[in-house]
Amino acid sequence: MVKICLECHYVNAGGAVCTECGGRLVMVSDPEARDLPDTVWKNQRVDYGARRGMIMRFLAIFIGSTTGLYGLRASFGYEPPWSRVAAVGSVVVGLTLWWILHRAATRGVRVWVLAKGRVHNARLARAILLGIVPFKRSRRAG
Repeated sequence: MVKICLECHYVNAGGAVCTECGGRLVMVSDPEARDLPDTVWKNQRVDYGARRGMIMRFLAIFIGSTTGLYGLRASFGYEPPWSRVAAVGSVVVGLTLWWILHRAATRGVRVWVLAKGRVHNARLARAILLGIVPFKRSRRAG
């Protein structure tokens, strides 16, 4: 359970007294915590965003490697010219899945942390998807 010090705004993992200044700790959901400055809540969003990003990146690694290795294993059952094609294709699909999910995690965390509460869900999803797709940005002559 996350608790915040009312005096120094240090985030603690639990307890009743702050480990930094000795102040009283309150839970994030307490009414007293609502009066804390906006910088405290922005810091909380960054922490939660980092955790979400780590979980999403782990899933990207797990899903990408599982897909690639499973397809590679299944490719041994084909005849020689097609087994190589299936092996290369499964590795490419696994790497592509990893890359897409990794980029989505990076972009999603950045947008979620910076624009939480100010962007509608449809625009948030569009911003994440557009951040995944690589495209060349050109500068217009001014």
